[in-house]
Amino acid sequence: MTEQPKDNGATPRSVDWNNPRVAAILDAAAKCFARKGFSATTLAEIGKELGLRKSIVHYYFASKAALIHEVQSYTYQKYLDRVKEAIQAAGSSGDPAHVAMRALWAAVGEGDVGLNIEVWSASRNDEELRRRAQALQEEKRKVIEDGLRALLGPSGANNVPLRPLSTLVMSVLNGLAVSEYVEGNDAQVQKSYEMFLALLAAGGRQPSTLSNSTQQASAGSAPVS
Repeated sequence: MTEQPKDNGATPRSVDWNNPRVAAILDAAAKCFARKGFSATTLAEIGKELGLRKSIVHYYFASKAALIHEVQSYTYQKYLDRVKEAIQAAGSSGDPAHVAMRALWAAVGEGDVGLNIEVWSASRNDEELRRRAQALQEEKRKVIEDGLRALLGPSGANNVPLRPLSTLVMSVLNGLAVSEYVEGNDAQVQKSYEMFLALLAAGGRQPSTLSNSTQQASAGSAPVS
């Protein structure tokens, strides 16, 4: 198919996500890939999920590899859109930092961890998957940095390396999601998340402490207790 322009230079895409059939195929493919894995899923099975012939799926996607790449971008962008909508809905009356963190966690919970695990695994040997993952991670990092900037305030944000701190936030949220996926203990994971949010808020109330710790960590030295 003819390649569609990128959406304002953001998420890479090669098909029209606004086409209802394309969106339905991408949603069905995400479910199949999460359920059976990339290698064990066929285009015919994805078509069967929707009651479509394999040829219809193949019409929109030249190969399973192309479909995998598109599913990655499509599902991740839906994830980011939910976060951004939650932050915008809060408006100026809410706490942007806490809204951002809670929206991120809600989006992680609504997302498919099984699919993410497949993407992480496959990207080791797939340069295109890795390239897209890097671009999508950067978008996610910017959303988190905006939340952290609001949490720390102008003076704190100027003194704290936001990039490594946002990477830490992403790592914690991903780790909690995997823990919930493996252990199936929603209540315990939720408690862990609330504890992390409280620690983040405490650091925001004492930006100098957080600044010293992150700067020391960035320099490769252990924080002073």
